[in-house]
Amino acid sequence: MSGPSDDAAKIQSDGLTAETVSAWLRRHPEFLHENPEVLTFLTPPEFKRGERILDMQHFMLERMRDDLTSLRRHEKQLLSAVEGNAAGQSKVHQAAIAVVGANDIQVLNNVIRAKLPAMLDIESAVLCIEDAGALALAGATAIGKGGIENLMGAKQRILLQGQTAGESFVFGEDAARVKSVAYLRLRAGKNSPDMLLALGSGREDGFEKDQATDLISFLADVLEARLKQCLGPKN
Repeated sequence: MSGPSDDAAKIQSDGLTAETVSAWLRRHPEFLHENPEVLTFLTPPEFKRGERILDMQHFMLERMRDDLTSLRRHEKQLLSAVEGNAAGQSKVHQAAIAVVGANDIQVLNNVIRAKLPAMLDIESAVLCIEDAGALALAGATAIGKGGIENLMGAKQRILLQGQTAGESFVFGEDAARVKSVAYLRLRAGKNSPDMLLALGSGREDGFEKDQATDLISFLADVLEARLKQCLGPKN
């Protein structure tokens, strides 16, 4: 049963001839390029060769080949991204397990400095504090009052910066090898000093501002929970 759209199509097609269609296509040579799906329901001419003979089959095959190449390229990019995400997830999970296994603040700080760089494939990892007199955080790097706010602002929890040299007062001797950074503000309790986990990558694109932060946020959450346990119930 035909509907209104079928009737409209029939009325419009009644006024069309091969000459008018051909003339319209000549005035719009980009039509097939911009609407390649039209080729899927056209009947191609027989394969012929000769002067001024257009090979529609060849055109269609070339178009399909280009589309297939594009699809394969996108597929490789997608697979590469998936593999990269899986590798990153595995690294962060290993780091989180190491953090959870630390039984006091000194061991935790050693895990951060000595183990996280290898686990996360970065150059340096440093636990920083603002209060130099916080004896419970022996071994952490004191960066002075207001140091965290100077690095990442007043409220921001995570800051990622690509193509950024490492700050020597944060990374110490490792600063020269750092080319991108991640700063994670840590909240271990109202009675604990302000803290920061600084990660430094040796690649300029190791950390970038548009990078997803779900994994690194997870690591910050785990580290915060472990710090609260290590610092005691008063926090």
